[in-house]
Amino acid sequence: MVDKHRRPKKPAYGLVILITALVTAIIVGGVLYFAWGAGQMAEDIPQKEEDYMDEDHVDQEISKLEEDVSNLEEENQNLQAEITRLEEEKEETTDPTQISHRPNPGWDEYFPDYETTTLEGESISTVRGILGEPPFLVRSIAVEEENNREVWVYLPHEEDPTGLYLFFKGNRLDSSRLDEFPGLPASYIWDMDEFWYE
Repeated sequence: MVDKHRRPKKPAYGLVILITALVTAIIVGGVLYFAWGAGQMAEDIPQKEEDYMDEDHVDQEISKLEEDVSNLEEENQNLQAEITRLEEEKEETTDPTQISHRPNPGWDEYFPDYETTTLEGESISTVRGILGEPPFLVRSIAVEEENNREVWVYLPHEEDPTGLYLFFKGNRLDSSRLDEFPGLPASYIWDMDEFWYE
């Protein structure tokens, strides 16, 4: 049945216009927002240094860097000279524990003649400190220290077979002698019973 009293529906033009206006506003707002954001990002990007450096500033920076390079080169040369000096000094320095055929310089002042020494009675460590490590050493160690025996032999002259013999009893220098040294196997020290067993 048809209701005669009912009015026919009118299209809702107002609602359509309102929705259209809202959608348009959202689109325009979004476009403006993105345009504004892109502008802000462009402002935040730092400019290249050369864009804002003038020519005088660049010249000053180059001069400063050249001066720094010059200073570093001079410092490097000074360090190289110091390294060379230290290496030469190291070569000249003698190690007191290094074994040499000859006694340390000045040894002869302690030995006024062939069978006399002013070091008589000195300890092994004192004599070693004065003369250096001996190149030839024969040692006999006993239970009791006073029975220890050592013979040291130095070759004090470069082209001379003379040996400087030092005889230690009880870890103290007992006597010395400057005499020919034919080498340890042929040396007379093996026949010195009074030294080894007394």
